[in-house]
Amino acid sequence: MHSPFRRTCVALSIPAVLLLSACSDNGLGDTDALSGVDLHFTDEGTPEVILRSPLELEEEASRVLDRGDGEDIDEGQILEVSHAVADPESGEIQEESFSADNPSMIYLPQMQEQSEFIYDSLTDTDLTIGSEIALFEPANAETGASATLLVLRVEDQSPAFAEGGVQEQDGELPEIENEQGVLPELLGGNDGEEPEEVSTEVLIQGDGEEVAAEDQVVVRYSGWKWSDGELFDSNWPQDDEEPDAGPAGFPLSSLVPGWAEGLEGEQVGSRVLLVIPPESGYGESDEDAEEGTQHELAGETLIFVVDLIASAEAPEAAAPAPESGQPELSEEDIQEMIEQMEAEQGGAEDGAEGEDSGSDDTSSDEANSDEATDEETD
Repeated sequence: MHSPFRRTCVALSIPAVLLLSACSDNGLGDTDALSGVDLHFTDEGTPEVILRSPLELEEEASRVLDRGDGEDIDEGQILEVSHAVADPESGEIQEESFSADNPSMIYLPQMQEQSEFIYDSLTDTDLTIGSEIALFEPANAETGASATLLVLRVEDQSPAFAEGGVQEQDGELPEIENEQGVLPELLGGNDGEEPEEVSTEVLIQGDGEEVAAEDQVVVRYSGWKWSDGELFDSNWPQDDEEPDAGPAGFPLSSLVPGWAEGLEGEQVGSRVLLVIPPESGYGESDEDAEEGTQHELAGETLIFVVDLIASAEAPEAAAPAPESGQPELSEEDIQEMIEQMEAEQGGAEDGAEGEDSGSDDTSSDEANSDEATDEETD
């Protein structure tokens, strides 16, 4: 169920296109036009896209390059895919994630809304885990997008919800209607005394890796106010009419502290009940605060039910570069550099005056002196 690869939630920026009429288990559209596309790897694991000839298609097309020996793709799952974007004329790689062992995550129902072409290419071609597929997008004159060749390998798939053993609640925390793969509901138990610290209870026990407080997570969640049981946030569809936006991914550090406090040490695949008091949520409410200066949930104890679908180390932020792009120098450093350059320039001028003015080497010596001065100045 759980891949050894580090996982992130990354969207592939492929524009939505029209549905194709030609469809087979080998691909969509003019599959023969992609018969000269091959995916190879160097000894270091870097992908190479080999083209027998430049691609000159005018319509989108896809072709299965290799069929994996894993299980069939499930249309309701989250796919983990490695990808390479290549120049359709030369095969030159423009972007790739294979060598980083860091697959992107594609939620298929969401992809169906974003691009019918990619969705149909992944679901109507009898793909299995381990399969590789090439997808071609022609240039778009309206958007200015260039023609694109995208090569994907399906590394794994996982459910878009918690999966494991359903646990019986002990009655200490609010009661939750709890069924695997189904929208959780708050049934009651929030009319007693509110916990003073972050409190947790595992509702479904997963078997994945443990979550770290600094991780980035992919989750399904719902949140209620303890005070009146009102649902204030959820990324589960609330009924059959509401579109399914799919799981969400974000660093725990970007959320209220209670999430990291409560989820640290829990296993991926679990469903966890969190009760978060104001001090670990949006803070205490200040009656004297000006309107709009505090969060609308300030002072509220919060109830969350979180399905932990995936977890990975959050990417490190790059160190900011100096505004000038150059190292900062003190006034003493600058003065020392000026004095050094003046001394070198003076020495060069004295040497030039001592030379025979009629010599053919004079102009050459002066040029060399100027070059040395320029190099020191640079």
